[in-house]
Amino acid sequence: MKQLFLIPGKAILLCMSFLAISMTLNAQADPGTDDDGFTVHVESSNGLVLDLVNTFQDCGWVGSTYGPSLTDDLCGDLAWGYTAAGDSLGCAPIVTDLTGKIALLRRGVCNFSLKVYNAQQAGAVGVIISNHYSNPDDEPCVTRSGTLFFGGMSGGDSATAVVIPSVFIQRYTCEQLDGELMAGANVNICFSFPRLFNQTAVYHYATPLSQVDTIGEGIMSVYFNNRGNTTLNDVVIKADVVAPSGTVTSYERIIAESLAGQEDTIDFSAYKPALELGKFKVVFSNSAYTTSRDSLTTFFEHTDYTFATDNLVIDPLGVGPADADFIAGNFFVQNGGLCVTGTDGGAATYATFGIANADTVFVEGAGDEANTIGIIVYDADADNNGIIDITGGWADLQFNQIGIGSYTMTGDEGVDALIDVPIYDFSTGSDPVPLAPQHPYYISLVYDGTLAGTGYCIRFSNTIDVPYRINLTTPLQVSGDFFSGWSGAEIIQRMQLEGYVSTSTKENKLLDASKVNITPNPANDIVRLDVTLEKVSNAVAVSLLDWTGRPVRTQVEKNFQNGQITMQVGDLPSGYYLAWIRTSEGSTMKKVAICH
Repeated sequence: MKQLFLIPGKAILLCMSFLAISMTLNAQADPGTDDDGFTVHVESSNGLVLDLVNTFQDCGWVGSTYGPSLTDDLCGDLAWGYTAAGDSLGCAPIVTDLTGKIALLRRGVCNFSLKVYNAQQAGAVGVIISNHYSNPDDEPCVTRSGTLFFGGMSGGDSATAVVIPSVFIQRYTCEQLDGELMAGANVNICFSFPRLFNQTAVYHYATPLSQVDTIGEGIMSVYFNNRGNTTLNDVVIKADVVAPSGTVTSYERIIAESLAGQEDTIDFSAYKPALELGKFKVVFSNSAYTTSRDSLTTFFEHTDYTFATDNLVIDPLGVGPADADFIAGNFFVQNGGLCVTGTDGGAATYATFGIANADTVFVEGAGDEANTIGIIVYDADADNNGIIDITGGWADLQFNQIGIGSYTMTGDEGVDALIDVPIYDFSTGSDPVPLAPQHPYYISLVYDGTLAGTGYCIRFSNTIDVPYRINLTTPLQVSGDFFSGWSGAEIIQRMQLEGYVSTSTKENKLLDASKVNITPNPANDIVRLDVTLEKVSNAVAVSLLDWTGRPVRTQVEKNFQNGQITMQVGDLPSGYYLAWIRTSEGSTMKKVAICH
């Protein structure tokens, strides 16, 4: 069960599953092993012992998005799987007898799922696939730079025929395993379920240091499962929060009685992490079972200026619905990430995101209207009652916009190249966007492909999954349905605070708002924009954006410096809009009211 929202001292609202159930939800019932939470336990007859946990960090493992989920322990001896050509890629039928064994294969050439299928056909009961290096001097387990991407195992060829579990490990770990096998040792592998699972620690993975505050009760949590045959008493569940400096702060809860097979949710008390920049580690353990596989680890980071629900490590190829689902959902997709401010509040200046398929969704010559991504900052709790205002879709927040931005694709965006886009106060059209103290907000990305007319859905850049206790940390609306997010992935939709220095080549220059005056405002049939520039601009483009950030009217004036631009608005519905003005001197936004 996940919480809708919790700020210290405010009410808790627990949320049963009212969302549409589909592959987008994070649940163990989803296909594959990516969210199963078992430990890969290694024991060699030569004495090597390893316990690899389900994490992209610290040389852990990540799982598949195809094949079965694992619900019980599975063990087998490890063996390389070789093809007739003598390689261990597994892209052709495997000739090694793998009956009852865990197959070891190498990454490369073909899909993960085809490798697993070929091992399955050779009798394997499970598969481990090794990563490799980009360069000889790459560090063994680095995920932020250097080492070849280490993330989710997507399906492809033969994915639907896979009936055995598989995981992906770093090459450093594989070299240890290979060394044992080459020395003639017996290496036994167990996919073993620990007594702890579903660990969570924070509101969002990355928090600006200025916004670090008390994390509400129950946000740091873990599940305990008594997998034994007897009742346990006074089980101590512990969370050790390790700061970047190495300082450890411990928190404990006690389960007075745990019956055999019983599952308990452990909610820890409110806590405030140390005010340190860098990566924190949270280690969960229990007093009843003390092997290494019975502890779990999760991470979070304190940054200079960045809010992020993603883990700051890009997972290539992006994430988005299938084109057929996008078409069926009226060509519209919207997602968002939760941001919770600290005691002093702040001011937001940029949204950061990436596009994995800009060359596909961009339509040459179709105009801004067809190539625009809208950015919205929502007040997630406008009535200030401690409960997020969204229940059934983004329309629940249509009067909660406090910030807005817009980005027009050019088609030459690099794959997964992160883009910084200025965001503006929705009321004034100026920047930055003020954020109240101890308050929740959503940074949201919107794409409407109706005018593009291609049927191709945008794929936003993503990272692999981060576990959260709040049900709607990363809400998603697509194909007419509302979900809690993508299984196995988090879309990169970061909010940057004042002080952040953009390094993006897509940054927009700001135009002095005093150079644009809008009359009448409110308007009925006509909006007039008086524009005064320092020099002639090759083109001045004006778009009216609706509350979703989508252009509903665009007008372009060539070789323009000073004068008036008139727009007909009599056919537009009454309401608030933003005029988005782009010139060679920069861009700005101003609020416009239309009343009929």
